[in-house]
Amino acid sequence: MENEHPKPPVAGVIYGNICYWIVLVGIIVAIVGMVMYFASDGYFDKEILLDGLWDGEVVEDIWADAAGVEDVPHGHWYLSASLLSNGDVVAMLGIAICCVAAVVGMWGALVGTVRSRERLYAVFALIVAVILTLSAVGIISLE
Repeated sequence: MENEHPKPPVAGVIYGNICYWIVLVGIIVAIVGMVMYFASDGYFDKEILLDGLWDGEVVEDIWADAAGVEDVPHGHWYLSASLLSNGDVVAMLGIAICCVAAVVGMWGALVGTVRSRERLYAVFALIVAVILTLSAVGIISLE
């Protein structure tokens, strides 16, 4: 009886497992992208990008100098098929996959709370899942 541990909530287990595996895939993609980026040229010029970041330049200036783009692209710019051959773009895709883990995991947690008949937590999980989904799609943002 003394060795018995409390059981974690089903929603937490579902969320944790989903996030774990998706983040693991995202990390692998990001590492592959970084190896590609350091082994060859990428979309951004390495030296200009790092110098601009360390000097605290404005985002628009860094994009203009390092990528040769006048307007900073918004949304999921890295999903362009022509850019996915660049290592830094693949690394950005890996970071995005890691971010999506929270969205997918939260929808899984919602299913877990509904199945365990926890109505109040299901409402909170639904609110958070909708906010995360709208943020990931780009409908709501901090700006």
